[in-house]
Amino acid sequence: MTSIDQIHLEIPFIDHYENVTNFTHSILSTDINDLNWPILILSISAVFGTLGNLLVCVAISLDKQLQTSTNWFLFSLAIADCLVSLIVLPLSIIKDFQGKSKQIICNSK
Repeated sequence: MTSIDQIHLEIPFIDHYENVTNFTHSILSTDINDLNWPILILSISAVFGTLGNLLVCVAISLDKQLQTSTNWFLFSLAIADCLVSLIVLPLSIIKDFQGKSKQIICNSK
């Protein structure tokens, strides 16, 4: 009969398996006190930035008294800011998620 130590020596990938299980355990076990504040702030900014700028665009478009040349410049600024909230901030959130996963991989080795 073979002992457990002999089986461990015969299977060379068992160390790799232990690293993978440690990595998955570190991903699955999340600490409630360990919040990712940049992702939370960027998510809130993306939602409120999009909604606020859409409200500005709707107000200028619907109210005849607000349709002055100065407010059309504000309208174009609101469109640009809305696009930033819809495109750039979600990409930044994705980048932060990928950075956190790379950090976990480096710490688990």
